[in-house]
Amino acid sequence: MDADFAAQVSAHLQGRLAPLLEAANAPTADEASLLPQLGRFCAALLEQNQILNLTGITDPAGMAVRHVLDALVALRALPAQLDGPLLDLGSGCGVPGVPLGLARPDLEVVLVESRQRKAAALGRLLEALDLPPRMTAAHARGENWLAERRAGVVVTRAVGSVDAQLKLLHKQRGRFGLLVMLKGPAIEQELADAEPRRARDGWPQPTLQHASLPGDAGQRTLVSFDPQHA
Repeated sequence: MDADFAAQVSAHLQGRLAPLLEAANAPTADEASLLPQLGRFCAALLEQNQILNLTGITDPAGMAVRHVLDALVALRALPAQLDGPLLDLGSGCGVPGVPLGLARPDLEVVLVESRQRKAAALGRLLEALDLPPRMTAAHARGENWLAERRAGVVVTRAVGSVDAQLKLLHKQRGRFGLLVMLKGPAIEQELADAEPRRARDGWPQPTLQHASLPGDAGQRTLVSFDPQHA
């Protein structure tokens, strides 16, 4: 693992974590201990990326903003207590699941990835970080994983439109407490496109929370559906 790369990521995160941690609904790791952990995560991700393409973002500043800070924006949408693990559905490169799990030591996190080689890479990434067993990687389709187990919250990033995700999870919506989607600037159109399905299938109106990422990294909208209160 490249210690210099990890240190560079941590330097880019310096002073930027506090507002995100303060917005969380539960106690978090302190910034001083979290910085090196997040740096090591990005260095381990870079290492696995050289074996299998997991991300196109490979510079320290880019990883700090678009992987770590982008993921931690979701802290404000997570409940204080979860009835089951945080399920990172379609985890890809371990984002947002790993940063959220590092920031919230109380969480059990499952990185679910349907592509076998990526799931294996996520498993190697977790091993390289020597993370506790509360963080695991699973080779499965998210809807199939949920058919047999329960999640406290399902978190998604870059796994399809709002409409596609509501369709995918419709049959399993009794198996999780909250669905949180991390979305970009096209969210208004996505919500409009998904409205017929939302109304027809009995999903509740979503809660929206907006945040700005540093520099020119754009806007992030957290779209939360609570299927237990439809």
